Amino acid sequence: MTALLPLYFALGFWAVGVCLALAAGRRAGNILYSALLFAGSVSLVLASAAGAGMDVFLQGPEPIYFAVAPLLNRVDSLACLFLGLLGAVGAAAAAFSPGYLAHLKDRINIGSYWACLFLFMLAMAEVVLSANAVTFLVFWEVMSLSSVALVAADQANKKAPQAALIYLGATRVATAFLAGGFLWLHALTGSWSFSDWRLSGEPYFWASVLIFLGLMIKAGVWPFHLWLPYAHPAAPTPVSALMSGVMIKIAIYALVRLLVLGEAVSGPFLYVVLVMGTVSAFWGVLFALTQRDLKRLLAYSSIENVGLILMGISVCLYCKVSGLPEVAAIALAAALFHCINHGLFKSALFLGAGAVDAGAGTRDLEQLGGLAGRMRYTTACFLASSLALCALPPFNGFASKWLLYQSLFRLASLPGSPVTHALALACIGVLALVGGLAVACFTRAVGIGFLGRPRAHFVERAHEGTSGMIFSQLLLASSCLVLGVAAGPALKAFQPVCAAVARVPTDVSSAFTVPMTMIFVVLLAFVLAPVLLVLEPAAARKYKTWECGYGELSSRAQATAQSFAQPIEHIFSPVLQYTMMLKITGKDRRHFPEHVKVESSFVSLLESRIYLPAINAIEWASKRLAAIQAGSIHLYLLYMLMTLILLVSAGAQL
Repeated sequence: MTALLPLYFALGFWAVGVCLALAAGRRAGNILYSALLFAGSVSLVLASAAGAGMDVFLQGPEPIYFAVAPLLNRVDSLACLFLGLLGAVGAAAAAFSPGYLAHLKDRINIGSYWACLFLFMLAMAEVVLSANAVTFLVFWEVMSLSSVALVAADQANKKAPQAALIYLGATRVATAFLAGGFLWLHALTGSWSFSDWRLSGEPYFWASVLIFLGLMIKAGVWPFHLWLPYAHPAAPTPVSALMSGVMIKIAIYALVRLLVLGEAVSGPFLYVVLVMGTVSAFWGVLFALTQRDLKRLLAYSSIENVGLILMGISVCLYCKVSGLPEVAAIALAAALFHCINHGLFKSALFLGAGAVDAGAGTRDLEQLGGLAGRMRYTTACFLASSLALCALPPFNGFASKWLLYQSLFRLASLPGSPVTHALALACIGVLALVGGLAVACFTRAVGIGFLGRPRAHFVERAHEGTSGMIFSQLLLASSCLVLGVAAGPALKAFQPVCAAVARVPTDVSSAFTVPMTMIFVVLLAFVLAPVLLVLEPAAARKYKTWECGYGELSSRAQATAQSFAQPIEHIFSPVLQYTMMLKITGKDRRHFPEHVKVESSFVSLLESRIYLPAINAIEWASKRLAAIQAGSIHLYLLYMLMTLILLVSAGAQL
């Protein structure tokens, strides 16, 4: 099929990139690798546009066979949405990489980095295209292991090995759940093909639960989010953008493909999905507010936004069960649209954080400041992406959140039980709270990090990134604006998937009635009016801030990231386990203090009360089990014989 040629080109470019990186390593140069990645990404965007109206199956050649099933791909409207996202973020990562890798210099192995990055892109594309469980699992593993290697790529980062190990553990558990669920479904249906799986009914419930748990771990949903704040900050910035912008969305894609379209719907399951999404949204944005590291802040923000997406999916499933197909279609459109939107603006924010790291030498908000005058393009793109994340018009984040609000308002207003109405109103309240906290979080990030004066001397030498780094940020930030202004036409792309779920013809774009073009024109007029009206701009005048007689104010007089977040941290101290330590020293410290030190701290309840005790228990059991390693081959053969007898006995009973 000629329409699918761009897809073959994309996969071919990346396959060539893998081979070249393994063979040539550093000798080929970052520019060549970047060109291959960019060409493949642009081809994938073209392929997603060409295949949007298709529904075709593509089987690999006979030599490519995974033991029990062939390499089978499916190109349809749902797959094309996520392929387009992968292509867009991949193109930005390709343009950003050469300049950013020059900042890392000899801290990474260039050949290994690019080989793993090309493998990562190939695997993500194939996971989206997979049409059977075996193909899915094979490329899921390649995606997981290549991303683990990329997290540990920065050899000078002492935290990278720990982050990679935590992420590796999470991927192992996720894959185990997925493999268990797939094997169970194969035993029930006799088929590996996703199109043969219909998961409605009691026999399929526990298999669906296993698949759901595996996907939620990969998506970083509460309470399985532990790996995100470790892996994203440790990974090189282009990898962080791809992991947060695309990889965790692929888990959402699989959730829609397997469970939503597979009719896996039941009462308890719906409420569990809703609770996990709601808590994840609140938990993520609250902990994002407390972070000093810019990339760690963005990692927690990803937990928040995945929670919002999961809320949309839960509302879709609930409305489908309740006989409200139109509301279900709107909720699913909101979830899928937010997947795409979050992929774009969060990738732009990660690239902006990487540009700050490369240009200023730090990501610590307590040291940053004054970047607006030194890194103007990065500041503008970071601000635009932050506005999109905070769901302010005319950016794309507003459109998807508006649809989510619309689905909840309709659910609350339509005839139904008081429990349903109360649930919808409670979700609206949570959305409003999360939205307010998100605005506070990114006001803090932009205001502290980019405005004011530098809080550390070396930040005064901050400089803008290369043209490729600027281009990549502009590409994603402008995409956020375009998708926001053209939200109505863009929603047409979600029509086939929403119609398949609702099982009735539904025009989801009609639910979005906000005049985004008019809002954009009005806001643009307000921005341009001073420029057009004032022909001769007045000379800039400089004033001194009143300093109460203490002399010129230093950068220490500015608000810090910690002081900005302190009131909110105090309000939610039961959740954050927030404490503050104040230490004043001096001979007459009451009247003439010589040194004042204030430190605040918070503790993650999940890490301290659940994960850490579990890890300690595993470590204790491992030390006890180590005693059976006596070094005797005869003893090991006895263990194998006993295990074989146990398995045969269990099989005979079944």
